[in-house]
Amino acid sequence: MVVTLLQQQKSYEYEHLPKIKFSEEKSISKQTTTTMAIISNFQNSIPTLTQEFELPSKPISGYCRVKLIRSQICNSDRRVLAGTKQSTINQSTVLGHEGIGIIEELSNNNKQNDLKIGDLVVLGPHFVEENDIYLKRGLPNLSCQMKHMGIHINGVFANKMDFPEYTLNKIIGANEIIQQTTNLNDYYDQMVLIEPLACVQRGYKLLEKQNNFNIKTIKNVLILGAGPMGIIHAIHIQKIYPNLHITITDIDPIRRKLAKHIRNLKINVVDEDYFNNDIEYDLIIVATSNRKANTIDSIRLIKNNGFILLFSGIDMKETDSRPIIGGIDIETIHRYEYSVQLINYNIKPNGIKTKSIYFIGTSGYVKEDFHTSIQELHDDFILDTQFRLYKNVITSMINKLNGYIVHDLTGIFHDITYNVPAIIPLLQLYNEDETYTDNSHFNVHNHLKILIRH
Repeated sequence: MVVTLLQQQKSYEYEHLPKIKFSEEKSISKQTTTTMAIISNFQNSIPTLTQEFELPSKPISGYCRVKLIRSQICNSDRRVLAGTKQSTINQSTVLGHEGIGIIEELSNNNKQNDLKIGDLVVLGPHFVEENDIYLKRGLPNLSCQMKHMGIHINGVFANKMDFPEYTLNKIIGANEIIQQTTNLNDYYDQMVLIEPLACVQRGYKLLEKQNNFNIKTIKNVLILGAGPMGIIHAIHIQKIYPNLHITITDIDPIRRKLAKHIRNLKINVVDEDYFNNDIEYDLIIVATSNRKANTIDSIRLIKNNGFILLFSGIDMKETDSRPIIGGIDIETIHRYEYSVQLINYNIKPNGIKTKSIYFIGTSGYVKEDFHTSIQELHDDFILDTQFRLYKNVITSMINKLNGYIVHDLTGIFHDITYNVPAIIPLLQLYNEDETYTDNSHFNVHNHLKILIRH
């Protein structure tokens, strides 16, 4: 099967992406090259590996060719394939949006002067058109016209790919770190976390801008969701607020087991039974797309005048009812980064207990968040290996896009060999209604971040 980038660029990108004119179609050479890629047409939840995804012989105007060196699976990739995160695309697209690579070739009229061949870059997977009103306000992450890598344009699950140059972000300081490190693989492995950490950091920047938020009054923090994003939250909190007491929970015992084994991370890992008493928290981070965690657990466990940071969107299909709390649509708060105070909300039906609650929404990142994320990951990486925290978020590794083996990096699980490229079954969405065991290969909760070394 031959899938072509040229067809996608003609049918979508020339019409919708900024700085690219339709007339440039004439500059596309008939000569092509091919690359290995993981693709989907979004009509089937199971993606496909192709060895022959076509690229033009040279990047078209406004694009750079990047040799991908690391990528990782995000749960958003699974949600799109499963239909709980909307996609209207019905043509074959390369999946994946978290990745880093090295610029291999620039277009003939490269406009972003800070980019050079050989630069190590991280992909910015979310973008808008240049006349978008939210971009002009410096908040492109809030635009309802936002486009996404791995959905609207080709993503990072490929050996090489042409990306719009404005999606490339040079990793400042990389050369200095690379010259000093004795293990380049470890450095590349860690830096693929730039985009997810940037999203996490943004939430705390927004929190600290709230007039009623005072970190000195925060003692106890609860993180709902011990998946990779929940763990990144815990690490970031420990680094910026080292005196806070952090509790983390998850409905899945495997995720709790993984969290307990992260070295040097000072967290209290608990199950649902722990909350039977009247325990409440000053700050709750909702780092799961589980509807109950967002709409019930967070409300029940927050203190009066406490803060709930709505980080993860809720898994919803178009036919699902909106998540309304006291007349407030909390999914809308999350998506548009609203801050809302709910006053005297009845926690119990008889009205004998009320709370005032601050909801803070956070969604995605802005470019500045990439810079601070890079700095935090660099600061962590230059520590002695035993004291690095972020490397522990990556618990599994696949060698090559077409690798059949998932290598366990934790020492508490085991390697898994599939009869298909491992990335394909690992892009399935976790099913809460299915019974899993520690040895169930298809339980994606056996892993936190799954790294692909290209």
